[in-house]
Amino acid sequence: MAVQQAPSFLGRLVCLFGFLLLFHSGYSTFEHLSYLKAVDGHESGLPLDIAIELLVSVALFGFGIVLVADDFKEILMETEMAKQSIESLDARPSFYAFNHRGRAVFRNVALKN
Repeated sequence: MAVQQAPSFLGRLVCLFGFLLLFHSGYSTFEHLSYLKAVDGHESGLPLDIAIELLVSVALFGFGIVLVADDFKEILMETEMAKQSIESLDARPSFYAFNHRGRAVFRNVALKN
């Protein structure tokens, strides 16, 4: 069993910086489109600096998430089932039946005795 570690400060810092760059590239895109509307310009794409800033921010944000994320859990059910007892598995509320038909079906049997 692996010991869980607290998310690293460096990972959080990289995530924050990537998010701020992503926000800034979105704001720059909005400003660029507003400028094009104001001068009636028709440009087909974004300037190269905004596109590069967007790609760098996504890469930094993804790298920060990788640094912050915990270890993967195993997919095998045997490891998860070994942690639980049989009493905890059988005591689920989905197994409770309060509105069963036992009284209606066996009413005649109880009266004959």
